[in-house]
Amino acid sequence: MTPSPRERLITGAIALIRERGVAGTGITDLLARSDTARRSVYQNFPGGKAELVEESTRAAGAMMSSIIGGFTAGDNPTASLAAFIQMWKDMLVVSDFTAGCPIVAAALGGTEAPLAPAVAAEVFDNWTNLLVEQLVRTGVEESAARSLATTAVCAIEGAAILSLSSRSVRPLDEVGVNLAELVSLHLGGSHR
Repeated sequence: MTPSPRERLITGAIALIRERGVAGTGITDLLARSDTARRSVYQNFPGGKAELVEESTRAAGAMMSSIIGGFTAGDNPTASLAAFIQMWKDMLVVSDFTAGCPIVAAALGGTEAPLAPAVAAEVFDNWTNLLVEQLVRTGVEESAARSLATTAVCAIEGAAILSLSSRSVRPLDEVGVNLAELVSLHLGGSHR
């Protein structure tokens, strides 16, 4: 089934935001990337670029939440975090270190899309909650699980930024080692 103009605009916006950030994503480039007519933007997103960025952030966040939810479905938080990190390593390598996280870009894109940072915060909260649920299920006390999950999301997203800028997955590898040790401490040495 052929994607609708709305779906193509969202997919194109996600790709461009990953590559150029919110400010660097212009309507002309977006139309070319999504192969849609200019009127399609305003028919599907009456609020223009700002609304499209918000919806693209929600869509990218939902896709990533689904993936992270798959990682956290089991009972091995260390393996879940390793899978999250591996996903980032794969995405960075496949893009030749040219495409980052669209959620981070949205968090920083409030000048162009005023509601995008709040949407990004919701997505990050969702990822954190997925990790919290798994940690609690595997025996970590809830407040410690929340702190650990927040630390993990911050560390992984920060390492992705460092990896992008240094064109190396080394920061992600280093964060992975430290997060595995931290999770192991909270689980009493199990799940290594």
